[in-house]
Amino acid sequence: MRRRKTQAIGELVKQVLKQQNLNTGIHEQRAVNYWPRVLGPAVARVTHRIYIRNGVLHVELTSSVVRNELMMWKDKIITQMNEAIGARVVLDIVFR
Repeated sequence: MRRRKTQAIGELVKQVLKQQNLNTGIHEQRAVNYWPRVLGPAVARVTHRIYIRNGVLHVELTSSVVRNELMMWKDKIITQMNEAIGARVVLDIVFR
């Protein structure tokens, strides 16, 4: 007997996550994981701690020079992060 309404397992997982409203946590974790990918290894080396809370990405840096440089590119970084994640998760970034 052949089933006619088959779906890919990936699509089923996406549907369940969306129905259970679990996408937010996954997207927030992606934001933390994608930081080194989006900004590169040089910035990742001076990043001490990174976390996201209520759409605000908090980044602690060990270099004040890099911090000032990133502040100037803040809007572009937010756009690139959201594109990498595939959803609008990062609304603002706070550099410390």
